[in-house]
Amino acid sequence: MKKKTVIYGLILVGVLSGVFLLSEKKKASKIIAVKTSIAAVGELKSYISTTATVNSKNSKEYFGLQSKIKKVNVSIGDKVKIGDILVTYETIDLASTVSQAQIQYDNAVLAKEDLYNQNYNIISKIADLNSEITRLEKSLNPTDKAKSESLKQQKSALSPLSSEKLKQADNSVKLAEISLNSTKQKLAENKSTIIAANAGVVTTMKAIEGAVGNGMEAVVVVQDIENLRGVASLGKYDANKVKIGQEVIIKNGNRTYKGSVSFIDPAANKIVGVTGSETTLAVEISILDSAPDLKIDFDVDVDILVDKVASAVKIPSEALKVEKGDKNLVYVVEENIVRERQVTIGAQSDTEVQITKGIKNGEKVILNPSTSIKEGTIVKEATN
Repeated sequence: MKKKTVIYGLILVGVLSGVFLLSEKKKASKIIAVKTSIAAVGELKSYISTTATVNSKNSKEYFGLQSKIKKVNVSIGDKVKIGDILVTYETIDLASTVSQAQIQYDNAVLAKEDLYNQNYNIISKIADLNSEITRLEKSLNPTDKAKSESLKQQKSALSPLSSEKLKQADNSVKLAEISLNSTKQKLAENKSTIIAANAGVVTTMKAIEGAVGNGMEAVVVVQDIENLRGVASLGKYDANKVKIGQEVIIKNGNRTYKGSVSFIDPAANKIVGVTGSETTLAVEISILDSAPDLKIDFDVDVDILVDKVASAVKIPSEALKVEKGDKNLVYVVEENIVRERQVTIGAQSDTEVQITKGIKNGEKVILNPSTSIKEGTIVKEATN
């Protein structure tokens, strides 16, 4: 009997041990492994990352003349200075044309004056006859009556010039004046050379010796390839953050250069394409460092510094969970227990976010919290 009691006791201990082990195992299986990070105080910089097209700060297009090209003095890649002759044209003698137009104008003026003088004389003659006729008709002398009738016949033969004829004379003078001014303008524009007004490198050359220029397209482009700028196009949200003077980092391959926002267009530009319309704002960026490897019209990556906080409580961006209604949550670990915190955020970078309310320096936060992470959840830190 005593032996049976011992056996039963051992069996009961075994069962209880098994139940305990199963309970502990089940409890351990509910503990979630998480990766964590520590909230720290430090500097936080917020950037807008985009691309910009490299341009010259000093670029000039030179348009051709409507004459035959006599000599092309430069080629693409040549350096030029102010005053250098780029292209020479054959000139046309327009001096005689101007002289002819001047004579035609002078003749038109003389003809107009002569016509107006004739009209004035006719009107004066009629007035004089009217006065004499009136005097003679008052006379009782029969001879005066006869003279009066003779003067009336003379008067009837006179007639002032029509307003239309006088207008034609005015128009003739105006046409002659237009012709004269036009020939003078052509003479002034009848230049024989294109002269560089800016220093730089020839990047475009379309002038061909012996060809006739049309005057409508740029035949030479000279650009300063040492003083460069970048032009970026920003959307509405990013454009509101950018201000003149902000620091910019320009990246080209493995090299970086300093820059600053130098100009912001006063109005946005709307571009309509096949897929719809896009409205952007152009922002100019001065490239402050020497950058001989940057090429005009190539794109570069730019980071515009739009915000900087010297002492910010910051956490990795992947620790922040955003829910509907712009509710920002962070999960803090306290003695392996999860505590849900609603936080207020400030500046943000690509990798970090400032917490202005809800998290203290040194607190441990969960990275990439899953849907299983809630208030009161038991967790352990992952070893990897």
